Amino acid sequence: MRRSLYVVACMVVTVSGFAVQGTAPAETRGVGLLKQRVEFTVTNPAENGASHQIVGYRYDTFCNSPTAVLLMHGLSYTKEAWDFPGYSVAQKLAEAGYAVFAIDRLGYGESKLANGYNVTFEAYGDMAHQIVEQLRGQGFQHVALGGHSAGAGETEYEAGMYGGVDAIMALGWHHRPSNQVGQDFLTGDNPRALQDSYEYFLGTPAHRAEMFYTATADPDVVDADTKSAVLTPSGEILSIGLQTSRFVVGNIKVPVFLQFADGDRLFEPQYADMHKGEFSSSKSVTVDMVKDAGHALMTTKGGLTGADRMVDWLRSHHETPSCR
Repeated sequence: MRRSLYVVACMVVTVSGFAVQGTAPAETRGVGLLKQRVEFTVTNPAENGASHQIVGYRYDTFCNSPTAVLLMHGLSYTKEAWDFPGYSVAQKLAEAGYAVFAIDRLGYGESKLANGYNVTFEAYGDMAHQIVEQLRGQGFQHVALGGHSAGAGETEYEAGMYGGVDAIMALGWHHRPSNQVGQDFLTGDNPRALQDSYEYFLGTPAHRAEMFYTATADPDVVDADTKSAVLTPSGEILSIGLQTSRFVVGNIKVPVFLQFADGDRLFEPQYADMHKGEFSSSKSVTVDMVKDAGHALMTTKGGLTGADRMVDWLRSHHETPSCR
C-alpha cells in the first residue's frame, strides 16, 4: 500500500486571502482561500523503486470539497505555473469549490532528484497514479487530473494506463508535435540531454520565449516566466519523444477536457480534432480553444477566460462535484 499523504503545517491565513510564509507572492489572493505546503511520498519505478518526496501546494476554500484536482506542470516549469500572479488557475479552481493540488514533479522545484537521468515520461505517469491513490486514501470521493504540455501527456498516460481518476484535463498537448519543436529536440534538447543529467529546454531563454509566447503577449509576463524557468531532467527529455500516451488514450473512459492555444508553436491547434478522435472510449471529449495565446496559454488574457471555461466544464459533470 502506498504511503499516505501528509501535510506540513506552514500555512498563514490573512483576512484578505492567504499566504504561505516565505513562498507566497505579495499580491492579494482570493477572499476565503487557504494555501498549504503538502508532501507526498512516492516510489520511482525508473530508479528501482527508490522513495522520494513530491512537494506541492494545496489550495482550498472554507468548504469540504468531495473532489481533489491534481495539477502537473510541463517542461521547465514548477508548481508555481498554476499560481502565476494575476493568472492563477489554482485559485480559480479553489474558488469554485475544489481542493487543488499543484505539485513539483520529481526533479523540479522542491521535489529533488540528484540524477536527472533517473526518471522517464512513463515513471511520471506511475507516480501521478500513486498520488491519485493517496488522495483517495485521504477521503476524496472524486479525483480529477490535469496537466499542461508534458504534464498533460503524463496525465493522459496515467488515465489510460492505470485509471483511478474521474476526469482529466489536458492543456497544450497532442500526438503530432510541430516540425519546429521536433527539430529543436533533434538538434538541441536531445544532444544536451546526452551530455548532462539536466538541460535547459529549448536551449536559450530567448528561444524558449519565442516558442512559448505570441508577439502580443505581455512583455512583463514573458520576462517573469522566462526568469522562473528551471532545468529539465534529461531522463524526461530522452523518453518523451515516443509519446507513449498515444498507445493508451483509447482506454480512457472518463470525461476529457482538451485545451489548446490558437498560436501554439509546439502543439499546433489544427491537430486538436485529431487528438479528440483518439479518445475512442471516453463518454465525452470537449475541445476548448484559447484565443491569442501561445504554448504558455495559462499566462495570457485568453487563458484567464479559458480557466473559467475549465471550471464550468468540471462543475457541469456529476463525476467532479464541487463544494460550492
